[in-house]
Amino acid sequence: MKKLLFLPIAAALLSACNTTFKEDVAIDSFPSGADVYINSELVGKTPTTVELVRDGSYEVTFKKEGYKDQTMALTPTNKNAFVKFGPLVDMGYYKELPAEVDGEMLPDFLPAYPGINAFNDMAANILQADQLRKDGKITPEEHSYLMKVITKFYSQADAK
Repeated sequence: MKKLLFLPIAAALLSACNTTFKEDVAIDSFPSGADVYINSELVGKTPTTVELVRDGSYEVTFKKEGYKDQTMALTPTNKNAFVKFGPLVDMGYYKELPAEVDGEMLPDFLPAYPGINAFNDMAANILQADQLRKDGKITPEEHSYLMKVITKFYSQADAK
């Protein structure tokens, strides 16, 4: 009787050892339509959903013309299970990735830091964003986003 009980448990353990635990992660950016690279491999344009192994660490890079590339690390967090089973720990069963990754990209024309004449620089950047909107190169939503980014960038510079 003990042997018959042991066989299903052993079969379940062996099948669990061959399983890789994966998770869907939604990836989005503002502005949308950015190319998404995971560990330097193109996986699509935002918004997209990718299936990743829970136990892995990833480098997510957003690229879009007119914006600075943004790179972020994506690492799993531990789930606090009351009882953990050894082989499942090794395979990442008790880890989880964030369900969503959101990237906010900065425009190319925004400097690394505000210059000596920040007010004139801010005005020039606003005029540049306005021109991009007039030329039809960005959407009204992107224009609004750029206005927020520019004013936030220069207002933080004034506070320093």
